Amino acid sequence: MGYPLQSSGAPGDYGLPYSWGHRKDIVKHWEACFRCKLNMKEGDPAVYAERAGYDKLWHPPCFVCCICSELLVDMIYFWKKGKLYCGRHYCDTEKPRCAGCDELIFSNEYTQAEGQNWHLKHFCCFECDCVLAGEIYVMVNDKPVCKPCYVKLHAAVCQCCHNVIDPEAQRVTYGNYNWHASADCFLCSCCGKCLMGQKFMPVEGMLFCSVECKKKVMS
Repeated sequence: MGYPLQSSGAPGDYGLPYSWGHRKDIVKHWEACFRCKLNMKEGDPAVYAERAGYDKLWHPPCFVCCICSELLVDMIYFWKKGKLYCGRHYCDTEKPRCAGCDELIFSNEYTQAEGQNWHLKHFCCFECDCVLAGEIYVMVNDKPVCKPCYVKLHAAVCQCCHNVIDPEAQRVTYGNYNWHASADCFLCSCCGKCLMGQKFMPVEGMLFCSVECKKKVMS
């Protein structure tokens, strides 16, 4: 169960440090590849990146995105804080990406939930599509569900009182059976002794505090 947070992102600089300005060249003296750190011999092919500065060079197969390892030779590359990025992963360093639509979020207001970012309208109940920003929700099979839909469609039923167990209420689960975690429900099926914090014997959805109580009911 969770409460999504609404975040405000500060406007950023949209100037992009991208370039086609890398070039293949021939190493004229002994240098090390910026990525793999192995020495490159004189005469080996090398890639220089204008935005990185010509004091750095790469083996052609080493000129890759630092996140996904996509080969960036003959492609647009991005250089930021000493690292190479493809277009997608550079954008991810500038703006959050919506887990619902996989697009960048340019709005200053968005939802943060389950360790991810969402457009406000995209963090919604999997069952009824109601927007969940600021609302209680429950994750069911990795999908957010609003509380009313959860209670109606997914909530556990107490084995004792046969009522739905509210997602905010404490419960005891054993196998496929559930009980309210209370003295009124989690008790011996024979003598009615409260079993909270006590040893118990489960038998086909029933609970017993002792062998004697079990024998009385099962005999």
